[in-house]
Amino acid sequence: MRNRWLILRGLWCYATMRLWLRWAQIPVGKRLALGMFATITALLLPYLLLSFHSMHSALEEQQRLTLLRQLKAAQILLDHESQQLLRTVEDYSVWEEFRDAMLQGNREWVRTNILEWALPHFYLDAIVIFDQRGQVAYRAGKPVPGMERASNPLLQRARQGSSGMGFLREGNALYYVAYAPVLGEHYSPPQAGVLMFAKQLDKAQLARLWGRLNSTVQLIPPERVHGEWRIVEEPPGEPSAGKWIDHTHHSLFARLNGELTMGIPLYGIDGQVVALLTVSTPSVQVQAMQQAMRRTSLYLLAAGLLLTAGTTIAVLLMLRRHLTLFLQAANRLAAGMWEVRVPYPAHDEFGVLARTFNQMADQLQTAFEHQEQQRLEIEKQKTELEQLYEQLQQANQELETANQELLAMNTLLSQAAITDSLTGLRNHRAFQESLLSLVQIAERYQQPLSLIMLDIDHFKQFNDRFGHPAGDELLRQVATVLRQSARASDVVARYGGEEFAILLPNTDLNEAVQVAERLRQQIAAIQNPHAHITASFGIATHRKRSAPATLLYEADSALYEAKRRGRNRICIYGADAYDAAS
Repeated sequence: MRNRWLILRGLWCYATMRLWLRWAQIPVGKRLALGMFATITALLLPYLLLSFHSMHSALEEQQRLTLLRQLKAAQILLDHESQQLLRTVEDYSVWEEFRDAMLQGNREWVRTNILEWALPHFYLDAIVIFDQRGQVAYRAGKPVPGMERASNPLLQRARQGSSGMGFLREGNALYYVAYAPVLGEHYSPPQAGVLMFAKQLDKAQLARLWGRLNSTVQLIPPERVHGEWRIVEEPPGEPSAGKWIDHTHHSLFARLNGELTMGIPLYGIDGQVVALLTVSTPSVQVQAMQQAMRRTSLYLLAAGLLLTAGTTIAVLLMLRRHLTLFLQAANRLAAGMWEVRVPYPAHDEFGVLARTFNQMADQLQTAFEHQEQQRLEIEKQKTELEQLYEQLQQANQELETANQELLAMNTLLSQAAITDSLTGLRNHRAFQESLLSLVQIAERYQQPLSLIMLDIDHFKQFNDRFGHPAGDELLRQVATVLRQSARASDVVARYGGEEFAILLPNTDLNEAVQVAERLRQQIAAIQNPHAHITASFGIATHRKRSAPATLLYEADSALYEAKRRGRNRICIYGADAYDAAS
């Protein structure tokens, strides 16, 4: 065994020596060319493999982003369909003749003008009309039991005076359902009942979405969603669809049957997932893109090899040309011109060039010493310049730091000038400036502008009984409720003491009343350890060509009237009576 190992080792050493001798016999130019070609090729192949992997990852990421945009577009289209259904049922619910017919029990009028007209004209699948007791009075089309169930959240809300819509799943069918209270065009009691429109989300609607998005759109039941799906975070700034479509802003991503698929859950009226809306890229398109990527990689590999060969030949020719010129210059400089030593013991072109340089070394010694002295002087000057440059850089850095600190202080001072220090809301001065600006905008663009003034009830007695720290904490609790409930365009300010003001741009009186009622309920729900908290509200809407002070006076007058009527209520300026107290 040992003899065999020695024989193999001897053969290996002999083969290595023979290869080295053959390599040494190759002219240096050819060795250089072969070495350059092998080195560049060895560096190029990993780069091409990495590029192929990066292209594949980028392609998949691009497909995912494209599917995400198409999924958002599908959400928006579904939301548009649902909102259109909700607007239709709301338009019918405020029809005064419809309300009168319901109250008078005119079944012929309801059948002719509602059931027989709306069902075919709006392509509805079902219409259900409930009476004042919540019982089914009329039905048309093919309603399912879930639409008429008394525990239906949308039906309960509609009986309380609020319209709404959502998804309803019955078996394998998925429906848009919209409920609205029948109040007439003046929204005056009594409520005559509830009107419900339903439309099935079928394959025809999905086909229309498919045609618009150039992708496959499907609805998958939640029980068919298995472990191959993974959650994908959405990019920031993406617009969200209606709350009945998605609560989490998370999408699901999977590869099913060779197709890239992106999905998002659809939530029913009871808050449960009823289906998964998916958008898929056809497998044929994915395979075509992958084949194109493979062809591109092969073309890149071929181009890289050709570029390597061309570069190697070009470098070789350039080196040979420069060496020839340098050898000619060295032969001329050997007669007494400037040059340096070149140690090179090999017997090839560089060796000839080195011996020629070394013949001139003794004659140039003096010149080299003088040159070294000049170099040291230049290095000294360079060091001094570098030190001066570092000092200037340090001074510039200190100046930049001082400027940043000054800008930060200016920002803090500007923010403090318009912010109430206790609540963090806008102060009285900032409110007056916002009032003037928003009134001008409302006048210019003919938009509604509403103002809500609110005052914490019995705040002085609360402050006197429980102390100023408790009063300050109460003010901060109310400010937190107002801030969290306000839109980005709303202006919430502490007007003074326990009084707050909310400017609602592009908001009419009815919407302002809804906002005030919601705030009144949220303030009443504040968990204060000392006492139950309530607030009084006054609402006014800007009238055309009236001064900002007029809007402020009217809202304040309405607030005073709310307090005069017993507090914990909402009063509208100019209305005979409005009582929203609980």
